[in-house]
Amino acid sequence: MLPTGTPLVSDKLDWSKSFMYSLHETYFLIEKRLEKTLGESDGITFSQFLILLPLHCTPNASQSHIADFLHLTEATVSRHITGMEKDGFLLKKEAIGNRRKHVLSLTNKGEKAFKKAHGTIEDELKKIFAVIEEGDRKKVSQIFHVLLKKLIV
Repeated sequence: MLPTGTPLVSDKLDWSKSFMYSLHETYFLIEKRLEKTLGESDGITFSQFLILLPLHCTPNASQSHIADFLHLTEATVSRHITGMEKDGFLLKKEAIGNRRKHVLSLTNKGEKAFKKAHGTIEDELKKIFAVIEEGDRKKVSQIFHVLLKKLIV
């Protein structure tokens, strides 16, 4: 947390660099706060939540689907999956007709952990974003939607 009155690094940069740094810093600090909040609730980490998210949305998904969904490498996803399978959050089965491909699904423990973490995250994000009026939040959301459409090819 920055002391009150501390100039932001973004104040010293041109608009494009300032904007990008502000996005990065905002995401990083929100992620850090969510990690702390989830850790205090004795649930799962934010990174684990992100791995469970595509499985919650698309049951029986492949590792490559999760990587694509999260814009991560398969190696990064694989490291998480190994530990989460050992912890009982996921089941990994060979895909029918392709012994090299695996299908992942949530266990009951994984589903419960996801739902608990989802509620915790929603509550925390409401607190964080409460400083922005609802109309402005909708405008920012629409702007990011436009940017994502342009960036996702």
